[in-house]
This record gives sequence, structure tokens and C-alpha cells, in this order.
Amino acid sequence: MEKLLKKIRKNRIFVVFVITFIITMNLVAAADNYNIEVIDVSPTNLIPGEQSELSFKIENTGNIDLENIIFSWEEKTGNILPIGSSNTKSIEEINEGDKETLDFDVFASSSAEPGLYELTLTLTYEKEVKKGNETIIETIIETSKAGIIVGGQTDFDVSISDVSSSGIILSIANIGKNPANSVTVIIPSQSNFRISGSTSSIIGNLDKGDYSVASFQLIPQARNSNLNVEIQYTDTLGNRQTITKTIGVQSAQQSSTTDSSSSSTSSGSVSGFASQNSGNSSNWFLIAFISSGILSVILVVVIIRRSKRKDEN
Repeated sequence: MEKLLKKIRKNRIFVVFVITFIITMNLVAAADNYNIEVIDVSPTNLIPGEQSELSFKIENTGNIDLENIIFSWEEKTGNILPIGSSNTKSIEEINEGDKETLDFDVFASSSAEPGLYELTLTLTYEKEVKKGNETIIETIIETSKAGIIVGGQTDFDVSISDVSSSGIILSIANIGKNPANSVTVIIPSQSNFRISGSTSSIIGNLDKGDYSVASFQLIPQARNSNLNVEIQYTDTLGNRQTITKTIGVQSAQQSSTTDSSSSSTSSGSVSGFASQNSGNSSNWFLIAFISSGILSVILVVVIIRRSKRKDEN
């Protein structure tokens, strides 16, 4: 027993330290902890020239119920702006551990350069502070940053520029709202076409509104066939994307026949017009000949009558 007491006396400083630490931690845990933060922003990607719903999820991570919370956000370049309301909303109360979601209709400018944009998030709330026997209400302002991407995928239009017996020329137009990098046009294997050359063509980068052409040595195996065209490109987020388009293709023989029929019809119309003009010319010649004959007869009769009157006189 005496040995135990000696050990306790020797380690009393350590025991006092442990007890003090435990009491301090309990006091800290029991103290009021005010804390609120934005834990999620969605979506993280906006498309230029389109309206989207931007949501902010706010959580009370403290141990005190909070009242009269005001939230606002701002994008300094003005390429992302709220639509139909301001950039500020209020929350009456968020209890300890609860979450609240605030939605904003926003518009990303069509002229915004693709890239990462910074949002400044501001939370304002009230905090009770005890000073002596008085309780004072302080306004706390907390700011944070969040990133949002403007850009992403785009869309294409595929049309036929020319069809011949040797192949086909396609026009590829970027009709979306974002540029496309490293664009490649691919003709996948399909039973209704015979491909004798390369099945892919690299046309490079296409800004929105730009177009380019790609030629392939392929021949339709039927008079009317649907051609599947794959377009691979890198979007503004750096991801490789693939779009498949389907277009109708006529065989070169059918196109040639159609062109010949059009030419024959045109030639027939011209020939008919020429024949009609020739017939009209003949009729006019006959009328002129008859008229000349009648005038000649009248002239002879007039001369003879004048001659008789002279002889009588």
C-alpha cells in the first residue's frame, strides 16, 4: 500500500494533467460552435448560350441552430448571371446538422470563352456573444470559392457535297455552341457500302459555325442507302467524344440517270420551242406572199383603168 501511495505521489503531476485535459475537452465540447458552409454546387458544367438551374447545398455543421441566414454568389466577369431573380437568397432557420438547397436560374453567355470560372460564395448569419452579463448579437460573414466550368460538348451536321462513281464528298459543320478539337470523320463497316480506300479522315479543329469536307472512296450497293458516319472529337473539357450521324445516299448511276433525264427534258423543250418558231415563220411567209399577190393584182387593175380613160379622151 505504501508503495502504491509513493507511485501516485511521484506521478501526481501527470494525473493532474490528465484530469485537466479531460475537463477542458468537455468544456470545449459544451461550448457553442457556430459553423455553416456550402457543401455542394451543381451542376459543375454550364453550356454557353443556354439557361441552367444552379443549385447550392448549405449545411449547418455547428451545434447551434442558426437563424436569418443570407446567401449570395458572384461571378466577376459577368459571363454567368442569374435570370429572373437576384444572386441573393435568405433562409429563416437551419437547425443543427440540417441542410438547405437554394436554386438559381442562370445563363452562361454565348460569348464566354470555354474554361474554369470562379464563383465567390458569401454566407451571412447572426451569432450570440456573451460579454459579462450582456448578450450581444454579432453578424458573421463567411466567404468561400467554388469553380464552375463553361463549355463541354458540341453537335455536328453532316451533308453530301458530291457523289460520283469514284466516291463521295461529305460536308461536316459544327452546329453546336462549343469548339471541337482534333475532329476525325470515320465511315464504319456497313453492308450497304463498299469501301476501297481509307475509312477515316482527319479534318482538325472546328470552331462553332465552321465546316470542312472529307472524301471517301465508297460505292453504294443499292440505289438508295443510309450511310452511318461517326465523328470523333475532343471537347473543351479534354474528353474524347463520338457522335453518329445517318444520311441518305443515292448511287452515282441513279444520279447520272436523273441528270440525263433532266437534260433530255430540257433539250425536248428547246427543240419544241424551235419547231414552233419555225412553223410560225412559215405561216408568216405564206401570208406575206398572198398579200403581195393581191396588191400586185390591184395595182395592174388600176393601171389598166387609167390607160382606158386616156384613150377615150
